[in-house]
Amino acid sequence: MSYKDILLHLDSYPDPTPMDVVDEAMRICAALGEGVTAAAFPVRIPLKSNFLPDRLIGLARLAEAEESPSAENVAQLLARFRAEAARHGLRHRELTSELDEFDRPARLAQLARTHDLCVIPYVGEVASQTAFAEAVVFGAGRPVLIFRSGAGHIRPGGFRKVLVAWDGGRAASRAVADAMPVLVQAEEVRILTVLGDKPSAVGRGADALMAHLALHGVSAEAEDYTAAGRGAGKILEQVSDERGFDLMVMGAYGHSRLREFLLGGATQYILTAPPVPVLMSH
Repeated sequence: MSYKDILLHLDSYPDPTPMDVVDEAMRICAALGEGVTAAAFPVRIPLKSNFLPDRLIGLARLAEAEESPSAENVAQLLARFRAEAARHGLRHRELTSELDEFDRPARLAQLARTHDLCVIPYVGEVASQTAFAEAVVFGAGRPVLIFRSGAGHIRPGGFRKVLVAWDGGRAASRAVADAMPVLVQAEEVRILTVLGDKPSAVGRGADALMAHLALHGVSAEAEDYTAAGRGAGKILEQVSDERGFDLMVMGAYGHSRLREFLLGGATQYILTAPPVPVLMSH
C-alpha cells in the first residue's frame, strides 16, 4: 500500500529550493509512493501601467530582473527533479505555469486536489512555504507532508517510527485515514493524547483507534500526556525529538473570521516549525 500520485512543490522565488533539498524531497517521495509530479511556478511580477514611475526608476526592468531568475530556477529545479526521479525509479511528470507571486499557493492547492499527497519542503525563510502548506491543507481536501530540510529523519526503509497526535476530533481522524499507507508499514506507531488541551481529548480516548488500526494490521500503543499549562504543539515537539520519531501525523484545525484564517494553537506551532516531517490533514 503506497501513495500512487504525490505532488511535490519546488519553490522558484524569491529563493529556489536548494538542490540538496530536492534530493531529500525525492528520497521522501520514493519512500512513500510510486509516482511524483513536480509543481514549479515561474513568477510573474504584476505591474500597473504608470509612465512616471517607470521612467524614473524603471519598474518594467526591475520586474524583468525578478522574473528572469525565477524562470531559470524552474528549469534547473525540474532538471534535477527528472534526474532524481530516474535514479529512484519513480514515475514522474511536471506541472508548471507562470503565475503572479501571490497566486501560487492557491494554484498549488488546486493541483493538490487531484493527488494523493502534497509534499512541501521548508527551507530558508519559512513564512512563504507556510503559506503554501496552509493553502493545501485547508483548501485542497488532501493531506500535506511538510519537512524542514536537513532534519535527516528519512531512513532507507522509509518512516518507521510514527507519532500520531490524537484528540478524538474529526481532523485527527482524517489525518489517520490519510496516513494509513505509512502506518501499515511502520515498525512503531505511538498514539499521543494531550489531556487538558481540548475537551475532545480524554483519558484512554485512543482505545477505539488502536482497535481500528489493529484491523488494518497496525500494532499501535497509546499514552496520555497532561498539558499542565503547556501547549499541545510544544509537547508534540518535545516527544518527537526525545524519542526519535521519523514522522508525525496530526489533524489541522482552523476557522475563518472576517475572511482571515485563524489556526488552532498546535496547528500554528507545528505548521510554522515542524520538528520532524509532519503529515497533516484537515
